[in-house]
Amino acid sequence: MVVKSNVELKGFKSSEKCRALVDTGAAMTVIDKSLAEVLGVMYTGRERLLTSATGHKLKGEIAMVREMIVEDEILDYEKVLVVEFNEEVKKTLNSLNVHPLIIVGITTVELASLIPDITTGTLKKANAFLF
Repeated sequence: MVVKSNVELKGFKSSEKCRALVDTGAAMTVIDKSLAEVLGVMYTGRERLLTSATGHKLKGEIAMVREMIVEDEILDYEKVLVVEFNEEVKKTLNSLNVHPLIIVGITTVELASLIPDITTGTLKKANAFLF
């Protein structure tokens, strides 16, 4: 089952509330460059190479949003990877009834003390662990 989440991204210019896909195979949250421009993200100058599920290599730039809220859990200055989504990715996200310009990664989910529940397709609150 596909896991979805309520997300709000607050940039330095604007914000965006949406329903987003949670990808447990994605290390970090990925947003499309067009959304990054609207939000007004702060670029770090660091690049990262991303390999998609289809095997395509995408180069993206790490940026920060001022605040990211995932299921009411607030993450300040959260890092995101800014890439250019191709039309196939946008179409697939649209078909899942989620925002076509954002994919929430598992690191973001864990930082918010949440875990994906594939039986319900939602995120559940998790106890924080200290090792």
